[in-house]
Amino acid sequence: MVDIQRRIPKQSRSIAVVDAILEVTAHILLENKKQNFTTNHIATLAGVSIGSLYQYFPNKESIVVRLVELHQEEEFNRISSLMTRIHKNRVCKNSKQDRENNIRLVMKEFISVHSENLELARTLHIQANNLAYPEPPHSTASFLADLLHPLLDEVDGADQHDNYTRAYILANSVDSLIQTTLIDEPLLFTKPEFLDELVNLCMGYLERSQPLGNA
Repeated sequence: MVDIQRRIPKQSRSIAVVDAILEVTAHILLENKKQNFTTNHIATLAGVSIGSLYQYFPNKESIVVRLVELHQEEEFNRISSLMTRIHKNRVCKNSKQDRENNIRLVMKEFISVHSENLELARTLHIQANNLAYPEPPHSTASFLADLLHPLLDEVDGADQHDNYTRAYILANSVDSLIQTTLIDEPLLFTKPEFLDELVNLCMGYLERSQPLGNA
């Protein structure tokens, strides 16, 4: 198991030190030069002493873990903010067309989080798979399911469906597809058709996932 970050910076100077370490590490990973991926090289390029680096990170792998965590935090924050706006603006209305529009907004934001810095997102995903990465406290699929659940209740009603299960299956399918695409076909993120097909996948499943008694 990879050790996690040792200390959380609180003062502006220490925050600047950690930010420099993270920025340099991301740059080295993108260059894909394994010979440069050492704590000594990271500290040199970041302009900090090796002792300062070890105050916050026990090894180079823990720096990667922190980069992965920051990427996930951005993903969660942006999608949560979007869902808050949807509900605040009362866009979440009682029709399938409204639900499709809302799902499109969520999927678009989900894609944007990865595609805005596509190569770094892809690199971090590969690194996370290669490391004994500690399980996050809340998975992306569970997080997305929690957000999709109310959208299903709005249209289908909580009494007719196990909407959390439907949301969780849908979220897992989308998250797995996003992660696989990052590795195998990253350029699909730049194509409008990818968003359209994600929405089609979601809506097609929801249209067909009726209770057994109504089949």
